[in-house]
Amino acid sequence: MHYVLSDIHGNKEAFDTILSMINLHPEDHLYILGDVIDRGEYGIELLQQIRTMQNCTLLLGNHEYMMLNALRHPENLHFKYLWRNNRNQHTYDRFFSLTEDEQEELLCYLETLPVQLELTVNRRKFILVHAAPQELYETVNMKRYKLEEFMVWHRLTPFDQMPARKNVIFGHTPTWKLHKTKHIFHGKRMLAIDCGSGFPNHGGQLSCIRLEDMTEYYSDDGTFTKEEAAELRKT
Repeated sequence: MHYVLSDIHGNKEAFDTILSMINLHPEDHLYILGDVIDRGEYGIELLQQIRTMQNCTLLLGNHEYMMLNALRHPENLHFKYLWRNNRNQHTYDRFFSLTEDEQEELLCYLETLPVQLELTVNRRKFILVHAAPQELYETVNMKRYKLEEFMVWHRLTPFDQMPARKNVIFGHTPTWKLHKTKHIFHGKRMLAIDCGSGFPNHGGQLSCIRLEDMTEYYSDDGTFTKEEAAELRKT
């Protein structure tokens, strides 16, 4: 089975809840679309945990991107303040409690993360990315970003035209900005799955989707089949 989630934001309790719900087997694979860190307390612990999971692939999110820039270029004040202004304090403090070897190992791991992946499940083609797929770079970028920045920072809308015959799964933009609820947003060839795990005090939760049958998992609300999730979105 193939599972996808995004934007944990240091919420270890929610991540552990999802893991218990999906019950990963050795033949399964979990894809995490970035933003493991910042906001919540346990971003560094989660990165260390995910790095050791044999059947898990982490993609680069804008928060990991900021962390890398700030720590690899400490002389750059823009990188420093951009990361700080995006609620990095827990991550920053915990990172510098590690040994120098542990710090370097973690940064080297982040530098290996893919920005976009494609996979086919039951003959359906999926693009996995944190914020926006590479294929849209020329059409909606407006020259604000370099390519990698675009893929981790750009905000998609329900009106953006996704690549033909592919389904884009992304995080980054909380789903309540797309359809006013804390559940996965299903648009035309797009799935937005950041349900606000970084904002638990505002009703956000961590979500996960199984690609074989579109079963949806929520750290607060439980498990919904494809049909039950469709009914949920109508309420």
